[in-house]
Amino acid sequence: MSATTALDAIDRKILDALQRNSRLSNADLSKLVGLSPSPCLRRLRRLEKSGCIQGYRTVLNRQAIGLGVTAFARLDVDWTRAKTLREEIRRLPQVVACYVLTGEAGVLLEIVAADLTEYSKFLFNVLYNVSGVKGIQSSVLLDLVKEKELTPLPITGESLPAARTQRSKRHHPTSRSVRVENR
Repeated sequence: MSATTALDAIDRKILDALQRNSRLSNADLSKLVGLSPSPCLRRLRRLEKSGCIQGYRTVLNRQAIGLGVTAFARLDVDWTRAKTLREEIRRLPQVVACYVLTGEAGVLLEIVAADLTEYSKFLFNVLYNVSGVKGIQSSVLLDLVKEKELTPLPITGESLPAARTQRSKRHHPTSRSVRVENR
């Protein structure tokens, strides 16, 4: 099942509801989406099996658990020397997200630490020793305006393709050739 083509309106309602509250009971979820509990549970299991739902988790308040600093570090990487960079980054618990980007950005890390002193120690004692790292540009978060863990994906909006529907026999889309010219 392709995640973007096999989702119908009820699947999207289920995904939207669970993004907002993953602790919903099946009975409550079924009421929200307008299904009886058994079909709702079957759909939920199908969405889990297909990979549309990757898992369930608890989002922690970083400040409340003693992680008062969030920083972003852009790594300038020499990819010819970065044979184990991905594995090294995956093993660092302070790194909560790692993105390999196009252009000059290289690698962008989101890092958490108790305070600036701890972040500085991590930066100089650990991050500069990761294979292939030539330089680091670092920024410290001042204010969090929007966070992906707390912001549902636009599941019910028009930004996602609708489920495939069978075309009527009267509708025959024309095929068009596209010519690509090399310049």
